[in-house]
Amino acid sequence: MKKIALILMALIVIFVIYYIKIGSKQLTGETRKEVNRELVQLKQSGFLIDEQNLSKDKQKIILTFQDMNKITNYFNKQGQHLNRNDIDMLKGMQIGMDIEYMPTASDALGMDIYPIKLPTSFYQNINQKDKQVIKELEKMIKEKLFLIHININKLLSNFDGYVKDIDREFKDNETKAHLISKGFKFNGTIKDEKIEDVKQILERLSYQVDDQLDINISGLKATIKNSDNRVYNNIEYGIKSFDIINKIEEPFTLRINNITALSQDRLKENLLNSISKVKVSFMSFTQNGKKTILNTIIMDTRLNNINKRALEELENRSSKNMDNNSSMEQFIPLLKELFKDNISIDIPNISVAKITNNGKSFDGFKLKALVKAEKNFDWKSLDNNPLAVTNLINAKINIEASNELVTIISSDPRAMVMMMIMQPIDKNGKKYYDIEFSKGSLKINGKPFM
Repeated sequence: MKKIALILMALIVIFVIYYIKIGSKQLTGETRKEVNRELVQLKQSGFLIDEQNLSKDKQKIILTFQDMNKITNYFNKQGQHLNRNDIDMLKGMQIGMDIEYMPTASDALGMDIYPIKLPTSFYQNINQKDKQVIKELEKMIKEKLFLIHININKLLSNFDGYVKDIDREFKDNETKAHLISKGFKFNGTIKDEKIEDVKQILERLSYQVDDQLDINISGLKATIKNSDNRVYNNIEYGIKSFDIINKIEEPFTLRINNITALSQDRLKENLLNSISKVKVSFMSFTQNGKKTILNTIIMDTRLNNINKRALEELENRSSKNMDNNSSMEQFIPLLKELFKDNISIDIPNISVAKITNNGKSFDGFKLKALVKAEKNFDWKSLDNNPLAVTNLINAKINIEASNELVTIISSDPRAMVMMMIMQPIDKNGKKYYDIEFSKGSLKINGKPFM
């Protein structure tokens, strides 16, 4: 699995650079001058730039991740929200960019983006097998197998491109792996010097290791929209199928069909509100000869009134102080700010319509929940009793489940005692649970727990 992790990391880095290059400020007017302005900004943001003017119409740029403090700040300003530890892993990484001006009658710019050198972290604390993986990756990089091509039209209103197809086998003395990435294309529109939307499709992504592991994703489509400065991470995507066949240690087979999802973050007066909706038509899981099928899975969640400044500062401080045993007291002021604006988690619906277990079909379950912070929480109480933090959260959870599902869960020894304690209400042929947690006290169907 380390091979695929390394490859995917390299691809992710390329996409980050892609979005920086045409996302921060679009090419306008004299194209080459605008590119050079972008290079100046990247230099000031912690990147080392080697610029080579090959001809009047061609330019080669090598970009190196150098000053990781500046680069972290730069990514955060671009909306990437990566912490320092994530960025540190990329130190020493080199990206090549081959630019051609006026490559066709309709395009102002064509660009190839590809990795040249792996991050320094890839070479630290590695064993002999890791060395073989890195050697293969270096060979693929030399052959420019990880490459993105982008075109921007002369009207500066549209762009399109693709990720180079990959069909590659990896071999060593123990295993043989096969990676396929096919039909990854994208296009989008530009308005007022900003990207308005991006559409992406991926025909197939496959990774196989001998006859022990087989992962396949097909029919991926995604749309990213930037229609409003207050709305970002506005993403819709769908996946036709996602399959895993695993024969390592505890074998299992997983198949998921027709995934659709929506994710949207909206900012209003420094308060972030996030919506996530996921629907899965079909999921099957087989292990130890037992097969479970879930039909129509829905996950609808919402985060409300998150103080964006406090959240970002918490993330930054957590990253910086991860290794120096910082005390909780340093974070209390930021936690107070984060929880002062009626922050809440709303789950309108998590449900499964139908379940088939070993050939028997029955209704599934529905769950609704609302979790809020206690506005009048006594923060000083944490000085003497850290467990007092449980008084900060108020929650209400409603669960409706079929009798058949409750019976199956109750037969599991790991859940048997809990199910005996949590006595449901019988209504309309189903089991109902009303769970309330307030000021450290838990009630189930109106009765105190324990």
